Amino acid sequence: MAFNEIEQRKDELKEKLLKMGYFKHPDGRQLYELSLSELEKAYKTIKRGDVFEQQSNFGG
Repeated sequence: MAFNEIEQRKDELKEKLLKMGYFKHPDGRQLYELSLSELEKAYKTIKRGDVFEQQSNFGG
């Protein structure tokens, strides 16, 4: 996957996660700090309704 494709996919996942109320990773990192694989894992986990805590704001 080319760099531009990776960045585009990351942007798509960040947008989806934000719409789902997920603003940062449980370890405190913001979405822009996550790798593509971390974003994909977070998206799949939340979509299944599993462990990640959904947060309503950046303050958590």
